[in-house]
Amino acid sequence: MSLGPGWLRGEQPRGTLTCLLPQWKSGQLVQLGWTASEDLLCIQDDGTVLIYNLFCEFKRHFSMGNEVLQNHVLEAKVFHTEYGTGVAILTGAHRFSLATNIDDLKLRRMPEVPGLQKPPSCWAVLSQDRVTIVLLAVGQELYLLDNTSCSVVSQPHHHHWCGRSSTGASHVTIPPCRYPTLRGSCCSLPPQEKFCEFTSSVRSPPKQMVWCLRPRSRQRAVVVAWDRQLMVVGNSTECIQFVLDEDSYLVPELDGVRILSRTSHEFLHEIPEASQEIFKIASMAPGALLLEAQKEYEKESQKADEYLREIKDQKLLPEAVSQCIEAAGYEHEPDTQKSLLRAASFGKCFIDKFPPESFVRMCQDLRVLNAIRDYQIGIPLTFTQYPLCRDPAAGVGSGPGGIGVVGGLAAPEVERRP
Repeated sequence: MSLGPGWLRGEQPRGTLTCLLPQWKSGQLVQLGWTASEDLLCIQDDGTVLIYNLFCEFKRHFSMGNEVLQNHVLEAKVFHTEYGTGVAILTGAHRFSLATNIDDLKLRRMPEVPGLQKPPSCWAVLSQDRVTIVLLAVGQELYLLDNTSCSVVSQPHHHHWCGRSSTGASHVTIPPCRYPTLRGSCCSLPPQEKFCEFTSSVRSPPKQMVWCLRPRSRQRAVVVAWDRQLMVVGNSTECIQFVLDEDSYLVPELDGVRILSRTSHEFLHEIPEASQEIFKIASMAPGALLLEAQKEYEKESQKADEYLREIKDQKLLPEAVSQCIEAAGYEHEPDTQKSLLRAASFGKCFIDKFPPESFVRMCQDLRVLNAIRDYQIGIPLTFTQYPLCRDPAAGVGSGPGGIGVVGGLAAPEVERRP
């Protein structure tokens, strides 16, 4: 969805126009967001929330309370919990109100923050033990709002929270994360435990800060973005820095971070173990040797037999085949996928009774993934995200695209939804 002066425009990932509201006749929009059921939420400054479907067809509306009519909405966030999709707002009186489930609307006015005279520098909605709370930063202080009270969260050694030190360098203290949010304002409880601290050479505050989850190592990292610089910080003393060609926006995913700009779409993620074992320099992993053996076989070189014998002598040929199959799933380039699958197929020929299910399933999965990643469809799913869409229990057949995925996988007819 994109918003312009007086109009609202909806497009598919490939750029095709799906809907257009040429004349926005309602109030001033403060925030747009999506529900778990893919409805569009339009939050206005008078507290009215309008709900549209994917084709910009109006469904219903609701209000965030009478207080908002007088004080208006300064900021708003759409969040997701186990209850459903919720909406949180900050009013002109610097009070927070939220609804944890828009389908079963129950408004809650959060306790007042003492001395709050201007909007906080950052705030986030978190969920813990089925309780929704608001965490906000005012200067160097952190406040925690629950159903009944406002408490000050003490930070060890009084470090800055996304602020500046006396020398002008930017210091960021990041507590451990169990409940990451979608806008880069992340925290977990208890904040007294310090996850990491780093000092950057950039003297301006960051534009965005999001968590980067790492499924393989189960370690956490934080991606910090400035105008043309990106920094990845973990629990080590060193960090990784990238230079950006243009202004970008970070979108955290369950297995990495998407970096979106006007002209490009990149994905920052941890290298899977199978890919790392095969492609690292001078690797002697069984998958790496099998890949080299297959390449030498195509050249009709006797080195292919030497590589195969080395794998067989260690009795690692089944592991080599499995490594190549797994690594193929994490690759985005079809040529690399084919190379790895050819190596796996080559290795299978020398194994008695190797179960073919994993190889066949990977070929099916990659065929679907490559099809939906094509620019004409434009859904850049990763292999880690794909099983969530493949599972019929997740509603894979709820739309034409979902039915196509199920059909491409040759799923049983009972799993296909009308």
